[in-house]
Amino acid sequence: MRPSWRDGLVDAFPVPEDRRKTAVWEEGIEDNIAVAADEMVPETPSLTTPFPFFRLPAELRNRIYLLVLRSPAEDRRADGRRKGSRISMLLASKRFHHEASYVFYSSLNFRVFPLQEFVPVPLVQELPPHYRSLVTNLEMVVGSSWTAPPKTWKVTRSLAKCLRKLEAVQALRVFVELDPSHPMFAKYRISFDFYTNFCGNLLRDVLAAMPQLQFVELDGNPGVAVNGPLVSRLRAEAEAQGQSVRWAKEGVWVRQV
Repeated sequence: MRPSWRDGLVDAFPVPEDRRKTAVWEEGIEDNIAVAADEMVPETPSLTTPFPFFRLPAELRNRIYLLVLRSPAEDRRADGRRKGSRISMLLASKRFHHEASYVFYSSLNFRVFPLQEFVPVPLVQELPPHYRSLVTNLEMVVGSSWTAPPKTWKVTRSLAKCLRKLEAVQALRVFVELDPSHPMFAKYRISFDFYTNFCGNLLRDVLAAMPQLQFVELDGNPGVAVNGPLVSRLRAEAEAQGQSVRWAKEGVWVRQV
């Protein structure tokens, strides 16, 4: 027992018999408090113990994957150095890679042909081959560069091989930004049906490389005529390839019956 503050004092006031038991406990009160405090303090968990992430429900894990991998991040640190890509998290483990890569790539929108824009949408042909089977959303945007379409806008042998590998893609979304056959473009276009034929032939080649498709969804800007030459040609090509045609329902561009 540790020394008490009572040691060495003169017992000028004796403790009554009926209180001696309490006095004995008080004499060791400091020890009792110390022992009680030690028992109440929880053990500090080890910093090396991993969090049981895979014990979480699958729905919650998928939500975490989306929040972490799809949320915007700054390109550089406060000191100006470039931050690491969040895709590097896929290297955490084989199971993490399997689950997170599926959630990540199946939630992204991919395009068949590139566009010049500030926030470019990823191209499906730039995706590593072992991830292409995870893609579910594919779109083809026409209307830009209508006087001189890019030379890269063609279905090459390598692109056709890539499109055939998109086994999870059931629908191709075709978005029309503008139709140059409108009279307001008469002074600037090469000919009335130049861009219409170009887009129609391009869609025909894309659909020929994707026999796994179930339907084609047509969409466009509000100023594009649903029954105009360009949209009508795209619809005709889709139906000629045996594809069902659906019209966008979420936006303002809906087919007028």
